[in-house]
Amino acid sequence: MSVKLEIEAYPKDTISSPARHITPNEQRSMNLPGDILLQICEELATQLEFGVLFNCAISGKQLVGSALQWLYRTHNEYLRIISSEGEAPEWSKIQKRNSKHSAASKWAKLWQSIVRSSLGTTAYPYCLYIRSLDLTNLSNLLEDSTFRMAAMDNFFADEMAEFLSVDGTPRRRSKRGPQVRLNTTNILNLIGESITRYVSERADENQTTVALENLSGDITSVALPIWAGRLSRLKSMTIWDGKSLNENVATVISKSCPNFDEIRIFVCSDDTDHNPASFIKGLRQNSLLSLEVLSNCRIGPSFLTALNHHSESLKSLRLQSLNSEAIKNLNILQRCTALETLDLEDSQHTVDLEATENDVFLEVIEWFGRCEKLRELVLNRIVCAPAILKQVCLRNDIRLQRLVVTGPSLVNDTEFHRAISHQTELEVLELRGGSDEVFRVRDDIDNLLTSICQLTKLKELTIMESFEYFSSNEIKRLATSLPLLEKFHFSGYGIGDEILPYLSKLHNLRDVSIAAISSFTLDGLLAYVSTLRDTNQGLVLSVMSQNSDQDLAPLELQLIREGMIAKVDGKFDFALLREVAESEFDSASD
Repeated sequence: MSVKLEIEAYPKDTISSPARHITPNEQRSMNLPGDILLQICEELATQLEFGVLFNCAISGKQLVGSALQWLYRTHNEYLRIISSEGEAPEWSKIQKRNSKHSAASKWAKLWQSIVRSSLGTTAYPYCLYIRSLDLTNLSNLLEDSTFRMAAMDNFFADEMAEFLSVDGTPRRRSKRGPQVRLNTTNILNLIGESITRYVSERADENQTTVALENLSGDITSVALPIWAGRLSRLKSMTIWDGKSLNENVATVISKSCPNFDEIRIFVCSDDTDHNPASFIKGLRQNSLLSLEVLSNCRIGPSFLTALNHHSESLKSLRLQSLNSEAIKNLNILQRCTALETLDLEDSQHTVDLEATENDVFLEVIEWFGRCEKLRELVLNRIVCAPAILKQVCLRNDIRLQRLVVTGPSLVNDTEFHRAISHQTELEVLELRGGSDEVFRVRDDIDNLLTSICQLTKLKELTIMESFEYFSSNEIKRLATSLPLLEKFHFSGYGIGDEILPYLSKLHNLRDVSIAAISSFTLDGLLAYVSTLRDTNQGLVLSVMSQNSDQDLAPLELQLIREGMIAKVDGKFDFALLREVAESEFDSASD
């Protein structure tokens, strides 16, 4: 396949290049081979140029195949963009409403084209092009109020009617929504079954492999093994509830999906962790690279023990909302030493391993120390996190690039504050305390500040909560010492125009969130905007706790926002200090 590009000379004597010479009034044709055309469409998809790809698809037969292939391969990014349209805060209600209606229509049409293609009723087999079947996104569409009011009838018209499933009890008639209640679970099951069956059958007919690599949604334990068995290239899954995972699903994946290596689970709602544990252990040994449980993490020793089945392969482990039983058994994971990313969160914030489970505490320190490839470490609300880290950070064979620690216990551990300075490869540092404890002692503030200032490779720094006694002097010092900062979020007090000249020297800065009590002026902020460079393109500046007696008028805010847009296509957010927040701060000061 090739496509002709017509080149017409400009009205000059000649147009020349090292490879070509075109004479006046001459018109020549170049034939582009199909593989070059495919590369062009791939590059357009990489740059998320969906409009250009669409125009390519409708421009002629030569381009339509390659353009559609890449348009649908990257459809998830397009869905993410259009499903968030209509949210610009500066828009009027009418603009937002019209934008949401337009977005819902485009959102629905894209899904409709994919689903209809699984019935063989479209000009091109769009569902054969997609690499990710995100039923979570489709669920969001079906639950979207704008879709239900403006696009639902068209979505389920004609052959799509076979996917319509409604609950038995109709809604009361309303001007604000349809009368029927959609049974989203049944609809998703029907659509998922249709798409996975179609792509599998077509692959068998054409003696090819299915393109689908990612599967996401609230999928039942009955459907999951059937669908997975059809997707030989399945690499990752995002499952809403871990109770859908069991040994049977693992057996099917082990047999049919040799590339499978990533699982993400939103919740584990079962009272026991038997099902997800049997799934993890039932997979091929040392095949998992990444595992994530996002919330309601009801896992215990069985699940943690099963992870050791992948101790040599597991590179990324994120366990959110761990219960106390799981925290007390973290030492079970000692064999998992290939980790590059480790993210742990204590949902209850009650277990102090150092005080009550000292053997476990010491074994966790030893485990962390053996993870020599560890680059990202996140410890959220782990009571003894500073006590663990003050030993881990001092190890020469641990070179972290990202460290996140949250919880009030980080305030009083000066040894941890000093130990941070040894992790000189850090590019991201996030420290969040809590309302119960704040940095009050000058020596504690200076010790922590000195350590952070030695981390000269930092690109992102967040110091929020517990840092209410950081003043302009601390912010100036940090800005001076950390020239590579791209993101800077901080709290404090008494912040004003005096810090802006220091922020203006951070030429890579693109995200500044000032939660400190502030008193910025119009002149000061406009002066700062005038110093921004092209390297600050897209800067988001957020002033979130301005003193109420230093409020900026709507016209002043408009001037700043217009200046940000004109200078770096940036954004300015502004909020006054809430009275309740001010009273809480006063109480803490007392």
